[in-house]
Amino acid sequence: MASNVVESGRQLFKRQRQSQSKKARTYILPTGFGLAFGLMGLVLFFMAVGYANNLIYIFFFFLISIAVTGMVVTNRNVEAIQFQRILAGDIFSGEDGRVRIQIVNKSSAVSYGIQAVFNRKATEVDAVTVEAEDETALNVHWTAPHRGQQSLPALRIQGSYPFGLLQAWKQIKSPGTVLVYPARKGTVEFPMGSGADSVAQSVGLFLNHKQYQSGDPVRRIDWKASARRNEVLIKKFEEPEKPALNFTWEQTESIRDPELRLSQLALWIDQAETQNYVYSMRLGGVQTPSAKGREHWRRCLEILALARVGELG
Repeated sequence: MASNVVESGRQLFKRQRQSQSKKARTYILPTGFGLAFGLMGLVLFFMAVGYANNLIYIFFFFLISIAVTGMVVTNRNVEAIQFQRILAGDIFSGEDGRVRIQIVNKSSAVSYGIQAVFNRKATEVDAVTVEAEDETALNVHWTAPHRGQQSLPALRIQGSYPFGLLQAWKQIKSPGTVLVYPARKGTVEFPMGSGADSVAQSVGLFLNHKQYQSGDPVRRIDWKASARRNEVLIKKFEEPEKPALNFTWEQTESIRDPELRLSQLALWIDQAETQNYVYSMRLGGVQTPSAKGREHWRRCLEILALARVGELG
């Protein structure tokens, strides 16, 4: 009986140790401003000793109390934050992207000025306030080097609230993976045979005339109507219905690098969505339906991100 109790106690202690080891530790160090603050305090201390001035002593101990209070508050402010998971986002290779992460505040106090970075030297950093016992999403700037399913580098959650004298942080070594789309590179113009050539030739049905204004295309001036009415008139047409575009791997055969061919397709897909076209894509044995919208856009880019160039020919 006693042996069973001891064994169960050992197992409980082991599980607690394992859970503690999985929890990210919080570290704290002075910032540049904090080092200057400490140096100033040290100078004041030697002045107080040298001159035996009680007023300087009081001011010195006041600064020390601020530093100690700030150290405790800064540590607790970051200690309360826990990393939850990576949220879905749209990231292109070689471009400054934003990885969305979900964090949670486990304490009963608000956490202020919480930041997250993959690179300690990052210049553009977003900060959020996390309410007590609440969760929120935070953008982390990251430039992906390659397309495909990529493992994220170590994530650093940090904060220097309230005085900026110290910075506390915790390190998440393996935050997760994200899908990176190919870089948007290449020619902006749509390829011949995709349906874009018919758009360029179509001008729609004639509606009426309107008076010419600076910036209107000269080729649309109706010279006969202008001569009859003694004013410069241009023709107004209905907007032509945009035909569905179709993009294929074969349309990029003039590009030698397979990765650049995928980048060209990614650029066309992005341009078609931006210009509100209905479009489809055929890559290897995969054919998407003709559609538009962000979900269709993501589906096409996901196919390009996960493509195996050796199987495309």
